[in-house]
Amino acid sequence: MNIGKEKYDSIPIPDALDEVVDSAMRRAERSKHLHVLRRTAACAAVVVCVLFASANIMPIYTYASQIPVLGSIVQVLQIGSGGEITDGVQGQAENYGESVKISFSSADGELNAVPHYSVTHYSAPDRVVLTLSGVRGIDFESLLGSLLGTDGVLDAYRMMILDDSRFGVVILLEDGWSCEAAEYSDPGALVLRFKDTGERSDGSEIYYLRTEAMPYTDELGLLCEEYHNENAAQLKTQSGEYIVTIGEYGSESEAQEALEALNELHGDHGLFVASGTAQTVPEN
Repeated sequence: MNIGKEKYDSIPIPDALDEVVDSAMRRAERSKHLHVLRRTAACAAVVVCVLFASANIMPIYTYASQIPVLGSIVQVLQIGSGGEITDGVQGQAENYGESVKISFSSADGELNAVPHYSVTHYSAPDRVVLTLSGVRGIDFESLLGSLLGTDGVLDAYRMMILDDSRFGVVILLEDGWSCEAAEYSDPGALVLRFKDTGERSDGSEIYYLRTEAMPYTDELGLLCEEYHNENAAQLKTQSGEYIVTIGEYGSESEAQEALEALNELHGDHGLFVASGTAQTVPEN
């Protein structure tokens, strides 16, 4: 007699065993299905991330591909600063349709990095100010011609800066256009790209502080140095003279308060409250 078999046959089988087994099999199947869903979702997330990154990167390389001899992209910005501290640098500009490339060199040849620069945007009127430091000379005629030959640029002119190692240019934009700066290294180059955003200004009034109009002389640069911490800017009027502007405010009362505080700090230099829209250039 097989005693082991008799003991095995005598083990009681629960009535609900079949139900338990079926339940376990269903849970296993659900677990497997859930695992597949998780893997599918993870793959989809990766695809979305890649597509999102491509959507942002492709425009950069689309216009960059139109410009020969570009190195590695460092950053792209509409407002901000970048570059490295240099001295004795020379600059040269070239037009490439919707972009303007500024390349840099020294006595030792082309630079591997861009000199320190800053890009500032003002809304009344709509303009971009580009300043370069450590630049002793730049072919302004080539830069001016390149900028004025680009869609989206209404006007461009040189800032009065008393420091001969700094250079600045004001770029007046057409309605709805934007400007971004792309910084490259090896070799160092700064590419200004202009783009029609399709969005037009709503004509809102913007308040700011300004001086009386003056000729393009050292006084213009001295006033900007006086109000350097207030981010003073230069603006050419329709008459061809220049003014210094400070701040941008949502109301006349806010601008008046800022003027009073500024006069207490610096004294009265003849500043007064003015206003305009994104497309309004003062007459004088």
